[in-house]
Amino acid sequence: MKELVKVADEIGKEKGITKDLLKDALEESIKAAVIRKYGKFTEPEVEVDLEKGKIDIKVPKEVVESVENKKYEILLDEAKKIKPDAQLGDVIMVPVSFTELGRQAATVAKQRMVEKIREAEKQVIYDEFQNKVGQIVTGVVLKSDKDSMIVSIGKTEAFMPKREIIPGDYYDRGDYVRALLLEIKVVKGWPQLILSRTHPDFLKKLFEVEIPEVFEGIIEVKAVAREPGDRAKVAVYSKNSNIDPVGACIGLKGTRINAISNELRGEKIDVIEWSPDPVKFVCNALSPAEVILTNIFEDEKTIEVVVPDDQLSLAIGKKGQNVRLAAILTGWRLDVLKESEYNIIRKERLQEQEEELKEFYEIYNLENLEILDENMISKLLESGIDDVEKLSTATVDEVVMALGVNEDQAVLIINSAIDYLTSKLEELGYDEEDIEDDNEEE
Repeated sequence: MKELVKVADEIGKEKGITKDLLKDALEESIKAAVIRKYGKFTEPEVEVDLEKGKIDIKVPKEVVESVENKKYEILLDEAKKIKPDAQLGDVIMVPVSFTELGRQAATVAKQRMVEKIREAEKQVIYDEFQNKVGQIVTGVVLKSDKDSMIVSIGKTEAFMPKREIIPGDYYDRGDYVRALLLEIKVVKGWPQLILSRTHPDFLKKLFEVEIPEVFEGIIEVKAVAREPGDRAKVAVYSKNSNIDPVGACIGLKGTRINAISNELRGEKIDVIEWSPDPVKFVCNALSPAEVILTNIFEDEKTIEVVVPDDQLSLAIGKKGQNVRLAAILTGWRLDVLKESEYNIIRKERLQEQEEELKEFYEIYNLENLEILDENMISKLLESGIDDVEKLSTATVDEVVMALGVNEDQAVLIINSAIDYLTSKLEELGYDEEDIEDDNEEE
């Protein structure tokens, strides 16, 4: 009996399980053993004293004149030794020793105890680490190879898979390692702590650890983009105009940023200033390249960036790394062009615009309406109705005032414009529904 309590106590200390949880686990496991011995309808009482290494077990028995089943019955004389006022027919709680349960029941108790302690251990893990997800934790390496790392954190083991290990980031057994507690996964019914040193949030949290202004909230880390072990970009911002967020994060002679870089095995970190203006933010993110001009295409979530010819490779970076990280950081698709290339594209665009304007003028010219003479066209132009489309959507009163005609003539002129546009749009491949939709939008 004492051996069982001792084993439970040692496991509890090793796993960080509280005395109360351990006591409950022991009592429930012993109850299971008693029920196994005495039957499923037995309602035993079990009290465990961990300090004294003592277990009190009581089972209900009926007071009888003649015992036929020792498991469930007790003689009146024996009952009175336990409860002096016991009478025939009473059910009293009778103490039994742990050894009376037999070897099989003791085995059941040990098995149940291990199960209960494991359940308690699960809860201990959740209670201790649930609120630490997304935070940096420090542990001791138990095992490390090219595919994974097992780390001891307190009384629990954590797992770092290959994808969360920085390339070239090797540790020996016994080394201390810092990592982000990425998540708690349930693997085969057991909580598994997953660590990461490659996640962008690990770098963000390192800024909080190494830079007091970030920890205090004076400087905010707005975005992080990483290619772990190689290069990263971090966007920082401060509402206080007297603070240089970039300079504060880099530190005197680079001391602060170097400390973070060293933790990440020499990962180069570009610290840039965040801006609510996406164009300015993109220009900052492409640093150190100089940006000449930008064109923003909201619908395509794209920003076209033009740089000097001799800085194209600088803007794009080795194997496209600089522009790739800048795109991740800003959340915009970036189309980087050198100046000479953009000038050619710009000319082509201007020519296209001229063609479109010419086509527009040809289609929407008021001279296309036979119902109008030169004098009427001149009056419409003076009133601001300068193309067929505007005439088709004008009110009768507007046309009456512009041309000095009566209402019937005005309706005829407007309908003429509508008929003309309908026929032209049909020629261009629009159907009636498209035309109606266009009119509704207008």
